[in-house]
Amino acid sequence: MYAPSPARRGRFAVAALAAGFGLFAATATAQTGSPKYYPGTISPPPTYGTAPPPVKAPPAPAASAAAPPKPKLFNSQDSGVRQASATDIEPPTLPPIGDAAARIPAPPSVTAERASTPTVGVPLPTLPTPGTADRSKPTPVDPGVPPQYVGVPASAAAASAATAGSPRQSPVVSVEYEMPESVGVGQPLTYALVVKNAGSSAVSNVRVEHELPAGATFVSSEPAAEASADGRMAWAVGPLDAAAEKRFKVTMKPTDEGELRGRATVTFSAAVEGRVKVTRPRIAVSLAAVETARVGEKVVFNIKITNTGSGPASSMTLHARLSDGLSHAAGNVIEAPLSNLPAGQTKTLPLEVLGAKAGAQQCTLTVFADANPAETAKATVTLVEPQLAARQSGPARCWVKAEPTYQIDLSNPGTAATDPLTVWTVVPEGFEFVQATDGGAFAATNRTVVWKLAALAAGSNKSLTVKLRAVGPTDGVVRTIVQSGADAGAKGGKPLEAKCETAVKAEGVPALRFEVVDLDDPVEVGKEAVYEIKVTNQGTGACTNVTLVAELADGTVAGQVSGQTTGRAAGNTITFDPLPQLPVKGEAVYKVRVKGTAAGDTRFRVKLACDQIKTPVSKEENTRFSKE
Repeated sequence: MYAPSPARRGRFAVAALAAGFGLFAATATAQTGSPKYYPGTISPPPTYGTAPPPVKAPPAPAASAAAPPKPKLFNSQDSGVRQASATDIEPPTLPPIGDAAARIPAPPSVTAERASTPTVGVPLPTLPTPGTADRSKPTPVDPGVPPQYVGVPASAAAASAATAGSPRQSPVVSVEYEMPESVGVGQPLTYALVVKNAGSSAVSNVRVEHELPAGATFVSSEPAAEASADGRMAWAVGPLDAAAEKRFKVTMKPTDEGELRGRATVTFSAAVEGRVKVTRPRIAVSLAAVETARVGEKVVFNIKITNTGSGPASSMTLHARLSDGLSHAAGNVIEAPLSNLPAGQTKTLPLEVLGAKAGAQQCTLTVFADANPAETAKATVTLVEPQLAARQSGPARCWVKAEPTYQIDLSNPGTAATDPLTVWTVVPEGFEFVQATDGGAFAATNRTVVWKLAALAAGSNKSLTVKLRAVGPTDGVVRTIVQSGADAGAKGGKPLEAKCETAVKAEGVPALRFEVVDLDDPVEVGKEAVYEIKVTNQGTGACTNVTLVAELADGTVAGQVSGQTTGRAAGNTITFDPLPQLPVKGEAVYKVRVKGTAAGDTRFRVKLACDQIKTPVSKEENTRFSKE
């Protein structure tokens, strides 16, 4: 096999450029040095990137004359090179490769406006058909004109330059031959196809197609190619990064002397991305006011709106909601449009309202803007005036007969003293009054404890207690109401009032007692002993799902059973269905008849359980069976 050296290679290159938003231009060129070599000399490498001299179109052939064969671009017996016309060197149309025709598209035409898929090709010298070549006369070639492919029209270059200011990618993909200057007939000819991306961006869907020259037989390729019976091969390269290259080695054997001429084509896809800046406003809202103000005076809420985003906030609307103690001419709900707020700027606005009622009053502010979620801020102001607050504490659960105590804490967080106070605490059903501090009196008619208290100074506190007793299971609420200024209504005002309550549940305590007795003892063998089981709820709460299980001793057989629920015998065990509920002081009685089959002492055992008693309780009764 002949290995080419760098100094003795023929080099063929093509390049394709894709640029701009979907605008592509493709250029295909092929150059070579003089194809004739002299012994002991090295032919200079071809020069790339130099535009060839203008080509004068040959005269059109006579209409009656047969179309002359296209002249060869290279002749191993002549050092001259002539420039071919576009008609001479136009790449031939490739026939389909079986079912691969749909997969390997033909190179698209290139126009000055757009080429959707850049396609480039390189001609390889073709060998004349064996037996037809005239070896006695060399083919005349014009030595002054180098061969070339038809390039892209000048308008395409102008269109590319016109888009220089647009975002674009600049892939430059070329395919080159690396091969020896000559090879003997029947000797293996190994050459390389090199695909390079000399551009500044990656390309994708790179595909190389190679048409083997006539007059040679294919031997091998590395990597393996998709080959067809008509002598064409293809490699799917895929993506190719900038400044990257891919090499393919092909080996063939010439079958006759002369020139070999083949064709390689590379296709690829280039992408371009466009960028536009997308902005978003980010509104932040804060609301501030003085901590305290007098009733009847103006209260100013200071609104601060800041745009910390990357774009202007437009279509802004302000929505303010005032609590009942604040007054405004527009009502308790205020809406107003706002001017646009550029990015990075802040807008401040005052909102004046009138303090109308004592206590903590609130303003809730919401600002709406396009492309920005609603932003909300709140501020509270305390209007100076007598205030009344009540808080109640005590147990939420207790047992029946327990005596829970509840404490009522009164406070005046205002800045002025209240009027005399009246306190009412309602005792719920299921409880009875025991005692109260500070002179609290119980009125049985409305089940209420009443206190009459002096005025509560500003910032002062007062605590009261009341003790109750649970007399039965119940769910109730201990409610307390405190009022100041009973005569305020007559003066056109409204009395201060505070309320508090505590939910309480009184629960009973289940306490089961059960007995197991035999009504006859001793009992004659063969007769029945009767056992009575009595279950009593002696607690203060109901029992649920009461279950009984009786176990018989050996030498006894279960007979008839009766009671509050149905009993079922299985071997030496009798199980009664659960009793859904056994109320306080309720009683359940069961009877079990047992026949003795052998003389002796026997033990009858019963187990009791319920929802409130998870661990079963057991009782036994001893009975003697005897023979006469």
